[in-house]
Amino acid sequence: MVATKLFSTALVAAALVLPGSALSIIPFQKPMENPHLCDGTGIVDPDGNCNGDGVIDEPPARPPRFGNPPPHEGRDRDGFKFENPSTQCKYMSQPDLWDNFKSLEKDMSKIFTMIHKDVDFTIVGHHPGAGHYTDLLHFYTNALRRYSVCFSQYPEYFRIYPQAIHGGCNSEWSVQEILFLGRTNHGVDFDVINVWVTRWKDGQMVEVRTYIDSMRMTGLLHENELWWNSSTYEEHPNYIPGPTGLPDLDELRGLMRKPDGSRYDDM
Repeated sequence: MVATKLFSTALVAAALVLPGSALSIIPFQKPMENPHLCDGTGIVDPDGNCNGDGVIDEPPARPPRFGNPPPHEGRDRDGFKFENPSTQCKYMSQPDLWDNFKSLEKDMSKIFTMIHKDVDFTIVGHHPGAGHYTDLLHFYTNALRRYSVCFSQYPEYFRIYPQAIHGGCNSEWSVQEILFLGRTNHGVDFDVINVWVTRWKDGQMVEVRTYIDSMRMTGLLHENELWWNSSTYEEHPNYIPGPTGLPDLDELRGLMRKPDGSRYDDM
């Protein structure tokens, strides 16, 4: 009896959505919005040309990521509009913040002068790299490098596009919204937004909280490796580099310097 009811329910549900069926009452949604006049939000101006279905044929243009690698942009900073373009600052100016993040596109080793060796770093979320780190080497080994190696076969496709920068200059805190683009080792184009909330001292990040799409990052590692399990509340006193093993820690320590190139007193 129960099985009969379930089967009947399934037949009715199928008839509601199958085109051409006698009971078909739910029409298939068609892309009718004008991509040049409508934004796909479903919000309708009664005097406009949008029908409110929220479906558009052509989504707005995005930064290039398919086909050949996009070119590296020049010193016009991709036409970025700064809310505070001043460079006369007590801490990091917004143009300097843009330059710092963009520099990682060509040389990831710059992270070792951008971030203080004893940084307080929290990756918020529930994914393999999430958690609290009390120094740069553990953050780099357990999170940044582990994700970065997923793109190691196609380094020419890696791009960084700062989307928004707030604060900084005469505030020790700044917020950066960064779009990362790349091609993973199994040939799939990948993009993700990463928000960095940073506190700066003497030209380096000393405290960081980052926010990123947990499902995207979990999926990235799931498709490229099988070592994953962590959350925001996990402390990271040990190195967990994944299947690629530890990097050369002595070499990395040699890269960690103050912005003027001098070594730390305790190294």
